[in-house]
Amino acid sequence: MQRQRRMKKPNRRIWIISGIVVLVILFSGFIIFHQAERPIANAKSEAIEIAQNSAKMEKVTGFYSENLGKHTYYTVAGNDSKGKSIYAIIAKKGGKVTIVNQKAGMTVSQIRNLIEQRQQPKKINSIAITLIKSNPYWIVSYTNKDNKLCFATMSYKTGTIKKLIENI
Repeated sequence: MQRQRRMKKPNRRIWIISGIVVLVILFSGFIIFHQAERPIANAKSEAIEIAQNSAKMEKVTGFYSENLGKHTYYTVAGNDSKGKSIYAIIAKKGGKVTIVNQKAGMTVSQIRNLIEQRQQPKKINSIAITLIKSNPYWIVSYTNKDNKLCFATMSYKTGTIKKLIENI
């Protein structure tokens, strides 16, 4: 009888220790994930503040981030004090702000539809607006049917594909 009782105690200890280890791993994962998200969250809040100050943006409707090698741009979509729909494109380096009228170009949904029709992707990963030689462009990242990464640089105004990189 005493042997049976002694055997139950180590099993319970193993379960308690295992539970504690699982909790520590979950908590550590949460902390790591939270720390990994911190830079983009800070960039987003700073970009929104810049857009509100320099572009007089009153209502924010979206945020985009695009990194093209040497240049990173943060774009805040929203309405200015006159109710006009604009994009405030902010260069990470230097903080230069370029204001673009949303009605002067294609919308995100129009770009999504064009990519789906032309390229027939398996999945669209991201769509963001950026500047190339001071002109706005849409950058679309998608996965094709062969599960290869592709990028399309599309004209902001017309939606025509200016550059296509496939099968990365």
